[in-house]
Amino acid sequence: MMTERNLMQRNKKTVNLLEGSISRGILAFVMPIMLGTLIQQLYVTTDAIIVGQFAGKEGLASIDAVATLFKFPLNFMNGLAAGATIHISRYFGAGDKNKLKCSVQAACAVAAVLGVVCSVAGVCFSKQLLYLMDVPENIFRETLAYTRIYFAGIWSMILYNMAAGILRAFGDSKSPLYVLILCSICNIAGDYLLVGVFGFGVEGAAAATVASQIISVLCALILLNRSMKGRRPLIGRPLWGGLEYVKAMIVTGFPLALQSMLFPVANSIVQVSVNRMGSDTIAAWGVCNKLDMFIWLVADAMGPALTTYVAQNLGAGQKHRVKKGVAAGTAMSVGTVAAISLLLYLGVGTMGGWFVSGEDAGILIPLVVKYMHMMAPFYVFYAVAEALSGSCCGMGNTVLPMITTLVTICLLRVAGIWLIQPRFESMECIVWIYIASWVTAGLAFSVMYLIQAGKRLGWYGKR
Repeated sequence: MMTERNLMQRNKKTVNLLEGSISRGILAFVMPIMLGTLIQQLYVTTDAIIVGQFAGKEGLASIDAVATLFKFPLNFMNGLAAGATIHISRYFGAGDKNKLKCSVQAACAVAAVLGVVCSVAGVCFSKQLLYLMDVPENIFRETLAYTRIYFAGIWSMILYNMAAGILRAFGDSKSPLYVLILCSICNIAGDYLLVGVFGFGVEGAAAATVASQIISVLCALILLNRSMKGRRPLIGRPLWGGLEYVKAMIVTGFPLALQSMLFPVANSIVQVSVNRMGSDTIAAWGVCNKLDMFIWLVADAMGPALTTYVAQNLGAGQKHRVKKGVAAGTAMSVGTVAAISLLLYLGVGTMGGWFVSGEDAGILIPLVVKYMHMMAPFYVFYAVAEALSGSCCGMGNTVLPMITTLVTICLLRVAGIWLIQPRFESMECIVWIYIASWVTAGLAFSVMYLIQAGKRLGWYGKR
């Protein structure tokens, strides 16, 4: 009798990570994730470009002032999703179809419930959150409207990310990509109509993004149902009937959720300092964040890809493929990030002109160039950190990556803002704080992976 795993591997959309060429398998799996991440980032970038062109630098500053705020619920839930996909990947690798189905049901139920909670809480407390972010008075009203609309639809983003993560755990990274291509087109069209044609400003940009995300989650759930060969994984099992799977997901995923939360915690504290420097600095820093998304889409895609790869192969008892795959995936990520960093360094002046024009460009572009020239040589350290963090998570250790991120990212950035920034009171100081955190994280995760590989994989000469 053919196993669940074999059934799914016959699907043209899935990538066989358990057999064949390791490098080609990882590349085939990670490329759709990278493209999907790019398209997902285009939601935000398209908002910024259209708002910047039609609403000026004040409108651009309005959406950038709270960019880190939405990452709190999204990153936390993405961490729980990562915990779920680790177990799902192992059940898939082992061919255990019953546990596979039950874990999928539990994961989707948790995402749906917590997604609604995040939406309601975000809408109700938007004003208080903006006060905590120290949003300037001249952009407060527009920022508040944007925040409320975005939070109203954040449940769809949370549920989509869970469904897409499950599909990737099966080895199917293409279906989420197809969904995001469709929804990106909807988002761009919505932005142009609501912001450019009807003049709804930042409110229109938020509404277009939310509408597109609702379409994406509906499509993702349909595809997930089909991937389970018509067994309707989202129906028929009460949540309390899968509590053991919920518990397993939380035990594994909660450290990852905290780890994911640490980035927006630290970045929000940094953003408060940026916001105090005025709308010009906010907008320039926001443009930098839109440009270096190309860095994050590579690094952030390789992390989950290696998590799935490592978990599947460990589930199948293939430790030798794990070691070779981690080395290949890390090398791919570092090489690609290095190439993108060089491109950003050389072309940042031209790229910055995508977001602003005229008099605004004369003010903002020199600032964008300065900050990007400082950061570009150091992005590779972040690529190393993400790849090796994902690899350690795939081996089942989610606590150490959380602690490492806490120390190297959160504590270091917060300490820099509280202890060093007041002495200099400059944006350049903030940029150097970011750089220091990337370098420290890259080195720390390298040491951690070598230790974990020695314990779990027989790194020191054993296969």
